[in-house]
Amino acid sequence: TDRLSRYRVTPQAFEQQLQYLWDAGYYSVRWEQWREAMVNRRPLPGRAIALTFDDGYQDFFDYAAPLLKKYGFSATVFLVADQIGGSNRWDQNYQEELPLMDWQAIRQLLADGIEFGSHTLSHPLLTTLSPAEIAKEGARSRAILARELGVEMRTIAYPYGDHNVVVQHLMGACGYTVGLSCRPGRSHFRDDLLALPRIEIE
Repeated sequence: TDRLSRYRVTPQAFEQQLQYLWDAGYYSVRWEQWREAMVNRRPLPGRAIALTFDDGYQDFFDYAAPLLKKYGFSATVFLVADQIGGSNRWDQNYQEELPLMDWQAIRQLLADGIEFGSHTLSHPLLTTLSPAEIAKEGARSRAILARELGVEMRTIAYPYGDHNVVVQHLMGACGYTVGLSCRPGRSHFRDDLLALPRIEIE
């Protein structure tokens, strides 16, 4: 639908973007590298970039992952833990149901060097929930992803970018060390690690 079209790029446009990044000397870094750089106040060398994809759509597996591999980039995909292998039920008001990756596809990408993080349990507006519900969204999603993938989940992207200091505090208490918002901009040392900005590509 038109409402959702701003969140998509064609595979051709995505390849052009990756070609630009590669030509300009950018390279992928993991969130733990950026966290350590911030903690130690030690800039990462050169042109470091972290590419992120929310929700875990099947088209990431089909189109984006092969292109990332072709250009030598990695990425972090944020998964909605209760909807693995399902669809984007949170967008049902837009009458558009799209398939999400299943565990087999996710494990294959993990083996290929793609990182994963939490996009909560059910993709709610976190600031509308009680503290107990917020904690459940963070803790259960983290536990499910860690159990299924065998890796510690330390990064969360807030659905719709919706967060406040309570959400940040509770996600920190759940064991997350990095939280991503939708606030536009480059990340700097002065940013809160549980409320980092991102640059949206339309």
